[in-house]
Amino acid sequence: MRLKVWFFENLEFMYRRYNRRIVAVLIVTAGMLSSSLAASAQIASTQPNDAGGFDWRWVHGAVFVPTNAVNEAQQWDQYDPDVNDRELHYASVYGVNCVRVFLHYLVYVKKRQALLSDIEDFLTRAAKYHIKTEFVFFDSCWNEPSLDILKPEYVYPVPVWGAHNSRWLKSPGIAALQAHDNHQPEQLKQYVQDIVAAHRDDPRVAFWETNNEPDNSKETALLMGDARRWIHETGTKIPVTATAGSFAGGPYSDFVSWHEYGGYPIGGDPIHSLCTECMNRREQSVPGIVGHWKNKVGFIVWEFGIGRDNCRFSWGQTAEKPAPAEPDKPFHGLVFPDGHPWSVDDVKVWMGEDAFAAAPLFKVEYFRDANFGQLARQSVTPLIDFDLNGERGTSVPDSTIGLPEKNWSVRWTGTIAAPQSADYRFQADGDNAVKIIVDGKTVVRKTSSERTLASGILALQANRRVAVQIDYAHAAGLSSLHIRWAGPGLQLEPLTAVGR
Repeated sequence: MRLKVWFFENLEFMYRRYNRRIVAVLIVTAGMLSSSLAASAQIASTQPNDAGGFDWRWVHGAVFVPTNAVNEAQQWDQYDPDVNDRELHYASVYGVNCVRVFLHYLVYVKKRQALLSDIEDFLTRAAKYHIKTEFVFFDSCWNEPSLDILKPEYVYPVPVWGAHNSRWLKSPGIAALQAHDNHQPEQLKQYVQDIVAAHRDDPRVAFWETNNEPDNSKETALLMGDARRWIHETGTKIPVTATAGSFAGGPYSDFVSWHEYGGYPIGGDPIHSLCTECMNRREQSVPGIVGHWKNKVGFIVWEFGIGRDNCRFSWGQTAEKPAPAEPDKPFHGLVFPDGHPWSVDDVKVWMGEDAFAAAPLFKVEYFRDANFGQLARQSVTPLIDFDLNGERGTSVPDSTIGLPEKNWSVRWTGTIAAPQSADYRFQADGDNAVKIIVDGKTVVRKTSSERTLASGILALQANRRVAVQIDYAHAAGLSSLHIRWAGPGLQLEPLTAVGR
């Protein structure tokens, strides 16, 4: 019994670290040893999936966890519309057309109506940026959730520095799984059907995913089968999947989805199946994914943001054996919280040369001193709009280039164009020193070390492209900066570029 428990608890690590074909054999063998007659009957009664009709080659997607959240429960329990909107905007500019979003059952139990409202808000924001969404209901990976989440005053723990995905949670959790196995399915059923029924014919939803990387337990098999049936009972025509390949979701899917972290083989029919996780920079790269798969098979990378979920650290780096230092190459993730990619080449390949050249991006330069002298990196970003925290590794805009915790600086340059001839107000909302130069004129100069507003007005001609430069020097404390403008046809909104 202890051996079986150890096997399933460590299956994720073995799958990722060792040859997946060997582990697949072990999965089958262990499943045969551990499955009860009831579970076998459940599996046998499930019809094989039908892959016909679904062409997923259009999907160039990413797992979406806001960079201010440590896990999927906090993502929804403390849903932040502004951060979600900002990072969906980043994703759209860089060519991401589908996001994979994890839900959590305990958040539904805690705040059902708020969750349903926030899901609608998220879908509205994603659709505004022409991004489709898929939702994951259950997950067999990582940490058992604490029922303390249900308390109104619950405080989410900070990330464990140096540990990969340090606070990610299983869903629904062992208590709910066991209750379901003991014929008490009603609340899990309500969770699934409440969400699906609200979006039964919603074109903003690409597909439903019942379970991420399901283990081979009878409880998970029962839940996957039931969840698929519950979804179908709503009358939705939106297809259902659960991770197949080396995982147990194939028989419970309307189409095959698979994960690939060991190279670039395609794990199913290239048209009718979909890779819902890929891209680790130990054995893969974004240019490699795009080069091997774009227009051949749909793919979703883990993940879009490089933030508090700690996926910049690699598998095998744990609380007991943390990383020795911040990695100079994130294990997962495309974009930092301020909107710049870890690698410009990543987004250039993803978007294509022409689309990248035409994209509304600022050029950005990061310096290891407060005087714009020691250049650390050049990159691009869609906006100048960010709030960083005080935690190690995420208190600076880029953890991979050796920026000090204090006394660093950033310069953004680009071109803007006013929609009408009029006076425009430029506003800086941030800490420390900020200067805004437009068309060669200093419009805003802020010198206070405290977070305050500073603004200035400049007359601009309609559609005339003018150069803009924003200088920001950070001394100490929490870093944040929001550059906005307002004028005819423009509410006070983030400043956007028309070129670099």
